[in-house]
Amino acid sequence: MNSGRILVIEDDPPSRMMLARGLQRLGFTVEASKDALEAQARIRTSGASAYDAVVVDLRMPHMDGLEFVTWLEGFDAGLGCILLTAQQEDAMRDHGEHPALLFRMQKPTSFPVLGEALQKIVEFTLANRSEKPEAASA
Repeated sequence: MNSGRILVIEDDPPSRMMLARGLQRLGFTVEASKDALEAQARIRTSGASAYDAVVVDLRMPHMDGLEFVTWLEGFDAGLGCILLTAQQEDAMRDHGEHPALLFRMQKPTSFPVLGEALQKIVEFTLANRSEKPEAASA
């Protein structure tokens, strides 16, 4: 069974609702934002530790997914992300400059595959958070 608190950022309302419901059925706790600006506000209010993984659409108005990931890495580089895109060339592009961006997937993707990737991201995030106190005390 999957677990973790997921923030979904998707500007298309039907896609946002489908992602949230599908991930909830897999056992994740999900909050959804209509765009990256709303997601930033949620994270600023709740703190990045309120989430264990982020699912972000690449192409959105106001701020695209990579701009959001760049902002998030400055806010909390330990929170892992997955980038979803409808464009195959975007899904295949290397985003090595973003260490928090652990997976890129082309939409539509199957929920079992997405769930497996998210569970790995949750484990990455939790491991990063457990290392922070040790680094602070060293």
